Amino acid sequence: MAIARRNLVDNETPGFYHCTNRCVRRAFLCGFDKDTGRSFDYRKAWLEKQMLALCEIFSVEIYAYAIMDNHYHIVLYLDPIEPERWTDEEVAERWLQVYPSRLDRPENTHLREIKKQIIIDSPEKLRKYRKRLGSLSWFMRRLNEPLAKLSNQEDYCTGRFWEGRFHSQALLDEAAVLSCMAYVDLNPIRARITDKLEESHQTSIKQRLDGIQSHIDQSKLEFAIETMAGHLRERKLSITLREYTELVEWAGKSIIYPDKASIPAHIAPVLERLNLQQSHWLKQIENYGKQFCRVVGTIDNIREKARRLKLRYLRGISAAKLLYSTTSEA
Repeated sequence: MAIARRNLVDNETPGFYHCTNRCVRRAFLCGFDKDTGRSFDYRKAWLEKQMLALCEIFSVEIYAYAIMDNHYHIVLYLDPIEPERWTDEEVAERWLQVYPSRLDRPENTHLREIKKQIIIDSPEKLRKYRKRLGSLSWFMRRLNEPLAKLSNQEDYCTGRFWEGRFHSQALLDEAAVLSCMAYVDLNPIRARITDKLEESHQTSIKQRLDGIQSHIDQSKLEFAIETMAGHLRERKLSITLREYTELVEWAGKSIIYPDKASIPAHIAPVLERLNLQQSHWLKQIENYGKQFCRVVGTIDNIREKARRLKLRYLRGISAAKLLYSTTSEA
């Protein structure tokens, strides 16, 4: 049963979401086109740059992402209430950044200030833009639209670049968030594009690993894992950066060499602390897309979400029984 996004995405409560979008027309609109011999990998880099930049404008934090040849994944935190804390001037400034124009040129500074003041003086515009800056749909819209227009111009064609609307999935607890992050970061490994995380270009795990190697202060490995982009609040997950990278590295090697998939002694306590089943976690991550649909979480959290949506059932109960070590079914 389809769920309206306005019901799945709570416009009054912050939360984590997993979003995906897929290209149409040909199989490799963002990768290598075998028909023409052209590489469109630069589109991946542009999409990555745009994604990270938009987080500094919208009330969004990104925790994981992977940009593949014909689709992409994002794990993000959305706070629809945060824009209410912004000043009128900040809202106006952010909205002008959402839609860059010729007014951003140095010679047009005066005209840009006039446009910003028009927004500030309009309660209706401010109310509308505050809502949009805290909207998941508007964030995804501004991420997708520019690349679609650019690609259509390069391909000398019109029509859809992206396959309908993006798919969103509510992540109801921290274990769901971290499991989804691992699934997203392992996309290039599962697709057999590479067998090394450090060669997984346009992924958050590569950026995290590059950051570790470039930092002289290795003590940052012991800090709780933080957002990749966008810093709305001092928010951290309970797992450290070292624990997460080691977990993903082990999972990646286990996918490549399944006969050596036994859980190392230092990884087992991490899964246990997150209430994740050691014997099933890796298999669930490999088959994540098939196991979970619109929500991921414990049985109790899924059932509570269904109650709020006034639904009798949400797909994911059976998968939750395998993913989590202990779940209440009362």
